[in-house]
Amino acid sequence: MSQQDRKNEGGLSEEAKRKAEYFEHMSYYRFNGPAGGLSTWNMENGYLEARVRGFRSGFLTGGEYKQLMQCNTLDEVKLALTDTDYGQWITTVSKGVEEKNDIYSKKLSDACHKKFLEEFEYLRMNATGMMQTFLDMITYEPMINNFCKLIIAIQKTDEPEEVVKAIRESDPLGAYPHLNSIVAFDKQEDLLTDLFDSLLIDTPVSKYFWQYFLPELNTEDEKKDDAGALRKFTTEVELDVMMNMLQKYLLEDFYHYCREIGGETWEVMKELLEFEADRRTVNVTVNSFGTPLNEPDRHDYERKMLYPNFGTLYPDGQTILSGYGPKPGVSDFQTLGNEFKSKSVRFTAILQDEDNFVYGMRQEEAKMYAKGFEGQSHFGCFYAFYKLKMIELRNLKLIFDTISQPRTGEERRALFKSVTPLFED
Repeated sequence: MSQQDRKNEGGLSEEAKRKAEYFEHMSYYRFNGPAGGLSTWNMENGYLEARVRGFRSGFLTGGEYKQLMQCNTLDEVKLALTDTDYGQWITTVSKGVEEKNDIYSKKLSDACHKKFLEEFEYLRMNATGMMQTFLDMITYEPMINNFCKLIIAIQKTDEPEEVVKAIRESDPLGAYPHLNSIVAFDKQEDLLTDLFDSLLIDTPVSKYFWQYFLPELNTEDEKKDDAGALRKFTTEVELDVMMNMLQKYLLEDFYHYCREIGGETWEVMKELLEFEADRRTVNVTVNSFGTPLNEPDRHDYERKMLYPNFGTLYPDGQTILSGYGPKPGVSDFQTLGNEFKSKSVRFTAILQDEDNFVYGMRQEEAKMYAKGFEGQSHFGCFYAFYKLKMIELRNLKLIFDTISQPRTGEERRALFKSVTPLFED
């Protein structure tokens, strides 16, 4: 049960709810490193590390995935899941008499996601010090996505119901106190300025938004018209570009924080975050093909700005991708593969197979984050748990959605190819 659910069901007064939201807001305090050594680690963090390593045993196995993919109906899938760690959450879901399969599929997905949320919230509620900050920073990614979607929703509609819908569809992991108050903002001349001054400025992700928007404001001819500049920017810029830029700033900040923590955490997280930076660099490049970002005059600056400023591809590999001097940047998948074919860099083999690129990248991701559970006395296992759970929930949603619709055996096999088992050699 989420913190918001507990407040609603507990019959708290409005004053008590306001106080609860205040303390939830104040809980986003940033504790600075370095972390303690072996003599104090178990005393401060040993219990939660043992818990998250216990959660690792709850991941679905390759055999369980095969059993799920052999099911013909969602009821069979539900029955198969009752013997797994999802059992007590999945058994509470039932299909209505006239309920459509797609709705039933969503209810099953939501139940599985709720299991993860309760496990992660348990870790956050019991974390202190630098572990608390570390777990908070994991939630910043969905929090940024939530705010971006809400900003765009406010810009595109005058209907409060649409904004409320966007709030309901937001990721619960990125929930933030006072998020519902965004509905009260009217679409007016100073909308975005008020939104930033009244809401975003008090959030732990505000610095990433200002890091993104301020350069644009400073280059405006009318520097005093902040609201007009923000409105122009959020209307014209692509939502994916804005999200990727904000996530880049977050990833770089997380990288610096892990270095500040030091010790075994830095050794593990350095490898995981550099992998994430390289993965984002390649994905940004591939996803730009066929878009305005793929135009030759935008390789060297706009697309390169989306690349994280660390990782094994930084800076030489990124220079090859964006272009340098008279040499143009990479503009198609074949060129991308050829550029890295003779180089001993990450993803070289994956980039030689365009048809299986997405599947290969997911497999590489699963293998890398499984390494986060190696060793002990570090925070990397918490980050690995989050990343691997996202892969598992994506697998389950794919299985639910595929089985909920009538498909041929060949179509099913093609879709199930994207299912990525975890902790397999």
